[in-house]
Amino acid sequence: MNDMREFALAPDLLPDAEAVNAFMSEGMPRFAALAAHFGLEHDPEGALQLGIALQTYARRDTEQAARALKAFAASESRLPALGRVFEVLYKAINSGFRSASTFWIQLAVELYGEHPQVPEAQRLILEFFTYFGLWNHALSVHSLLPAELFDPWRRHLMLGRARAEGFQPKHRFSFVLLTWNRADLLDRCLAEIRAKAGSGDYEILVGVNASVDHTAQVLERHGIERVFWNQRNDSIDYYRVLFAAAEGNTIIEIDDNIVELPRGFDLTLERHLTVFPEHGYIGFQPTRLDVMSGARSIMRGAPDEEYLPIEREGLTLYEGPTWGCCAAITKRDWLDIGGFYGLRMSKTIGEEPQITRKLRLRGREVGLVHGETLLKSY
Repeated sequence: MNDMREFALAPDLLPDAEAVNAFMSEGMPRFAALAAHFGLEHDPEGALQLGIALQTYARRDTEQAARALKAFAASESRLPALGRVFEVLYKAINSGFRSASTFWIQLAVELYGEHPQVPEAQRLILEFFTYFGLWNHALSVHSLLPAELFDPWRRHLMLGRARAEGFQPKHRFSFVLLTWNRADLLDRCLAEIRAKAGSGDYEILVGVNASVDHTAQVLERHGIERVFWNQRNDSIDYYRVLFAAAEGNTIIEIDDNIVELPRGFDLTLERHLTVFPEHGYIGFQPTRLDVMSGARSIMRGAPDEEYLPIEREGLTLYEGPTWGCCAAITKRDWLDIGGFYGLRMSKTIGEEPQITRKLRLRGREVGLVHGETLLKSY
């Protein structure tokens, strides 16, 4: 119990959110495999309770889901499996409904209340609150636990809260990019950033995922000083390194295959974050460029009817799923939500749903800016 352990998704059975959602929509035909994943092959009652919880949660019946999960957790022998259940429900699935925030906090508190002396329950609840950056909740639970067993947690929690509360930016903006063997696209993207940034007070951080092309020469030509060389390709999980290292007040992530940015894109995103403070993560709606045919098409994160237009001070923000192609969050907000702790991100489990989920737990939303040219090459 002296080591802090992070949950890790099992890539063989649960490679992405779509796989879990498929089970939750298809039901029992897929249940045997999922029960095996949770180690419940010889616990049919627990498997049934878990199946009810998963599928009622998918139907947004959080009251029934909570009853089923608490019935499942009534047996302390199932608590290790419950850790994996939490991992699936609040990390792999971006359910998108606001009541999920209240649901998870209430459920975590009630589960701890029912198992206050069980180490696995204690660790599970601590990790839950740590994942979401709910420092005060975690410290309240921690204060009731044996100090000698959980001292590493206390240090981590105190440090996380201190980083969020004490952050002092050195720049107005931090532009963060990840790249892997796309030197020519990266060259064009960096040139576009230099040409279109509205503020001169920015830094550029580039994470290089084991590229073997001429990326180094491109970075040298553009004078990029903050380069993070990764010896392997960690895909978008390497964002955790870049976001943590960013020293700007506002972090703007930019895909390396962006070939056209709106003029003053940084100032536009900053203004929207200011005018719509209840929205903590805002991006541009991108346009896809097919380099083979030259065709362009709007990229939609969800059907248009799922977006809520909000007008204020001459601006319009479309509240709804947000693309991370060129999107902004303040560094203080990113620290406050606990960063990317607790999940290895991939192209199928991206940074957008992680940020969205954690912001919603604080009553914050996300949204898109329409009508600006953001061209993404494929």
